Amino acid sequence: MRIYLIGMPGSGKTTIGKRLSFKLGIPFIDLDQKIEEEKGMFIEDIFENYGEDVFRSVETEVLSAIKTSPAVISTGGGIVTQKRNKVLMDGFKVYIDVPIEILKKRLEKSHQRPLLKTTPLEEIYDKRFLKYQDFADMIVRNHDSIEKCVDDIIEAYKGWAKK
Repeated sequence: MRIYLIGMPGSGKTTIGKRLSFKLGIPFIDLDQKIEEEKGMFIEDIFENYGEDVFRSVETEVLSAIKTSPAVISTGGGIVTQKRNKVLMDGFKVYIDVPIEILKKRLEKSHQRPLLKTTPLEEIYDKRFLKYQDFADMIVRNHDSIEKCVDDIIEAYKGWAKK
């Protein structure tokens, strides 16, 4: 079975995903990194050279080609913009919710994300918030301890997997 992590840029998907995969003893896959490896281009270059629509198609293509199971998969923040991706994410989907104020602080220190060059963070958040909730089997807040967040996901996953 797979655990998919979804959420805004800066929500901690990669950090939580690595820790979660370590604790569960299963592989970790960063979808953005996989896209870069398979296409031989950085995400930012795909956006700049081909646009968001092409990137979203590539994202869906790479998502659908993942065969590793079990695995923890950290998705890109915009995975929820394509409704068809929900069906492709055949596993436990966790929305990592972080208050916008914390996201702003985290992203100040982070490398520039392609969409944030042209769209304010608040606008992206407003467009995606309900989509994240629609995709999710679980919502976890990541504004406290990474360990608590990971333990909460593991506990919820165990209950979900028994169904």
